Amino acid sequence: MQHEWISGAITLIGVIFLFVGALTLLRKNWFMSWLRGTFGLFFLVVACFFGLLAFNVFSYQHVIQEEPIAIVSFEKEGDQNFSVIIEEPEDGDTRFMLSGDLWQIDVRLLKWKGFISALGFGPGYKLGRLQGRYISLEQERSSKRTVYDLKPDELGFDVWESIQKQASWLPFVDAVYGSATFLPMTDGAIYQISIAATGLVARPLNDRADVAVKGWN
Repeated sequence: MQHEWISGAITLIGVIFLFVGALTLLRKNWFMSWLRGTFGLFFLVVACFFGLLAFNVFSYQHVIQEEPIAIVSFEKEGDQNFSVIIEEPEDGDTRFMLSGDLWQIDVRLLKWKGFISALGFGPGYKLGRLQGRYISLEQERSSKRTVYDLKPDELGFDVWESIQKQASWLPFVDAVYGSATFLPMTDGAIYQISIAATGLVARPLNDRADVAVKGWN
């Protein structure tokens, strides 16, 4: 709910800029028509920027405490090839093919600071990447790796990457990665992914996963 409020406020700012820009462009008898056009286009561009920003922030979910966000299950399809199903509470099931011996999933975290944090707004998250890895260093270097972007940005504007690049002058928000450790892939294994304010935790959810983790450790 908190990120809906933030995205709503950003959307309101965008609407204001949109209204001012449209009003400026439509105003008659403006003594400097070129200035009118410049200012009008400026406000429209800023309005589009805030619209994209609001859409991106809205796609992040709020982290209150450690909570399950996905179930990851594995089916062996061949030597070092696995079919992976990620089941999310709201988005349903998605299937991927991973190559390797180990797997990892990460999230993108937006951590609010300063006055926004003081208002009670906690961090937000969005699933980032799913990737496979080989235990053998030689295989890892020579074999084709499988990496998937789980939540690609549909509008071509990534607020998380923009915040990372401009972190030095954005005192109210951080954009960081949170990742679970690499864990073994094995046929029939099921893991539960949970998220906390500090990042991700992956835990075995059945005997096959538990045996694989204990053998790996």
